[in-house]
Amino acid sequence: MGVVIMKRIKREDSVLVAIDFQEKLMPAMYDPKKLEDKMVRLGEGLKALKIPHIVTQQYTKGLGETIPAVAQAIGDFTPIDKVTFSACGNQEFLEALKDMGRKNIILTGIETHICVEQTALDLLEMGYQVFLVADCVQSRAEENYRISLQRLTAAGVVVTSYESVLYELLGSAKASEFKQISSVVK
Repeated sequence: MGVVIMKRIKREDSVLVAIDFQEKLMPAMYDPKKLEDKMVRLGEGLKALKIPHIVTQQYTKGLGETIPAVAQAIGDFTPIDKVTFSACGNQEFLEALKDMGRKNIILTGIETHICVEQTALDLLEMGYQVFLVADCVQSRAEENYRISLQRLTAAGVVVTSYESVLYELLGSAKASEFKQISSVVK
């Protein structure tokens, strides 16, 4: 078994994938206020850094739209409606991802152990590097969240935090967006 060298997150090769932050799902998470706060901060930071994004919604007709705070933080998007648990089971998602031509996936969403996990595993199989933002994913039960993080780490997903992602993309305190990012994380 060889040593796996993990690449760093680079601006020019990264895309945010936000899975199912929907009106009827969010309240069922074990700490929805914390999740919303962290996701809003990440969304605002990535918007300041001009990182593109793809937003999915699971069966929008039944589960509602992306919650307003997260939608506003991410910025302009047309959600991809899906019924498969893995976003990769949706052709529109796969085409959007392919069209972006980026290989680093900044993965967020709900539920960690269902849609996020299956999407992450599929993305790994397709050759993407997946950075799971642990404070921007949740499940209804914290136990399911923790078990999923273990499985995804073992599978090769890089587990990180929203602040780590933002500062790694920023790269330096001399970057023009430093003040914006600093104010987002405070």
